[in-house]
Amino acid sequence: MRAWLAILAGVLTGDARAAEPPSLSYEDARSALYEVSDSRKASEASLSHSKEEAHAAKNLGLPDLFVNATEVWGEKTGSINGTPVGDIPVDVNFRGPRSSINSTWSIYSGGRISATQKALAAGADVASADLTRTEQELDVVLAREYFGLELAANVERTRKAVLEQANQHLDRAMKFEKQGLIAKVERLNAQVERDEAAREQVSAQRDREIAEASLRRLLHRDTPVEPSTPLFISTQPLKPLAQWLRLAQGANPTLAALSARRVQAEQGIAVAEALWKPQVFAFGSYAMIRKYQTLIEPDWIAGVGVNFWLFTHEDRASKVHAARDSLREVESLRAAADTAVATEVESLYRKVEQAREQFQLLDSTMALAEENLRLRERGFSEGQATSIDVNDARNASARSQTARAVAAYDYVTALAQLLQAAGRAQSLPDFIQQADVRLPQ
Repeated sequence: MRAWLAILAGVLTGDARAAEPPSLSYEDARSALYEVSDSRKASEASLSHSKEEAHAAKNLGLPDLFVNATEVWGEKTGSINGTPVGDIPVDVNFRGPRSSINSTWSIYSGGRISATQKALAAGADVASADLTRTEQELDVVLAREYFGLELAANVERTRKAVLEQANQHLDRAMKFEKQGLIAKVERLNAQVERDEAAREQVSAQRDREIAEASLRRLLHRDTPVEPSTPLFISTQPLKPLAQWLRLAQGANPTLAALSARRVQAEQGIAVAEALWKPQVFAFGSYAMIRKYQTLIEPDWIAGVGVNFWLFTHEDRASKVHAARDSLREVESLRAAADTAVATEVESLYRKVEQAREQFQLLDSTMALAEENLRLRERGFSEGQATSIDVNDARNASARSQTARAVAAYDYVTALAQLLQAAGRAQSLPDFIQQADVRLPQ
């Protein structure tokens, strides 16, 4: 019988462990998100497309070589008059196949080829910056959802503890009422307070379930996940604001994309101006089938040519003006982005510092709330405090704990956004490792 009980206990223990959601660190969640994110896949495809386009243009300056094959039908009749031997009749049949190897080579294009190559290379840089921006946006979303679940779980634990305390207080109140030590109204107050604590606990549980579902959907998981990286905070101040501003100027992906777009706009001007310049080219052709050639068809031919457009269906001056307007547009966007990024960095920098300071200042509030709750519970046992006094003290203690967890969450999310603005969102795990305060899970 004992053996069967041991086996049953082992099976139940195994089932319980299997039912527990798998734990997932922030770094593992980040890797998983990168693998399943559709927006990242789209950005990767865009980058691959841009790189292939730039690679395809690397040989634009080399000659083209192609084989031409035709089947010809035709006839020329007539006569050559005024020869010493009189008129000579002409009857030439052009019918027959033709085949040749042909080549053209742009010797001078007015800068159009090199400008096109540089513009396509800059397009790859734009796509690379867009991919970086997408990844960093995912980092911020993950930080919000991952640590949002941590915050919800923290609040739920706090509310469970409050409910347990309220149950214990209600048990004492019922005993004291039976002993005639307190009035019925005190026991009723304890009952109301216990029911309120139960409602708050259910609400916190639902909030945690919502946060859990949100993270699960973000990671494309069918089952819940359990975060193993706790809310954290570093009590040391951040590096000076000036360093963050310099970092953003060099690494912010939005600014990097605009810099690459500036290169594209500059090369667009070069392409437009090339329409005003002559095009110098070399050409050649070698006939591989000569049996059916006429006397005037060469066996081979080579030469150099020049094209200069006197008139085109497009207004070349307008195209140059349009290209210069595009450059001015990009320069204006870059100037506006510089201001916006600097403002964002400074704002987020101060939010991080504000959350850090609030977290530290809540230590004294928590200590006071816990001591006040201890005294109120003792006073109730001695008949010197009411159930309402105990409930108020208990709620004050819960609010201070929740406020501390919220401050830690605000710190983490503001830090993730600051790192994104500075172009360093991927370094959040480094700050997790360096943190000197981690909230219990």
